[in-house]
Amino acid sequence: MLAPAIEWILVVSGGVTALGGLFAAAAPRALLRAVFGVGEADAALLFFARHWGVLIFAVGALLVWAAYDPSLRTAVLAAAALEKLVIVAMILFGPLRRTQLMTVAAAADGTFAILYLAYLGHL
Repeated sequence: MLAPAIEWILVVSGGVTALGGLFAAAAPRALLRAVFGVGEADAALLFFARHWGVLIFAVGALLVWAAYDPSLRTAVLAAAALEKLVIVAMILFGPLRRTQLMTVAAAADGTFAILYLAYLGHL
């Protein structure tokens, strides 16, 4: 069922992921304020938000790459599913007060992770 559509799923989900990562890397203050409700961010928090953004961008870029290179799919989808499930768990069960954008991110990442795992489960 997912196999015929996996390429566009990976391009769309990878593109969304990569754009989110670019936003975090390029505008960490805006991201921290909009998504997490952080008013003031010190240098260390900005450093880690930028680094996190670069890592998220890399996951998104790998997802797009895996759309066109089936030999990469298993490893990339396993890593991306793990990353997305961990952020969902942190948003839903972590100590931070959940914002509306955090809930949207958890829903999107959770959906993507389920799709990746469903695809992997049918290989």
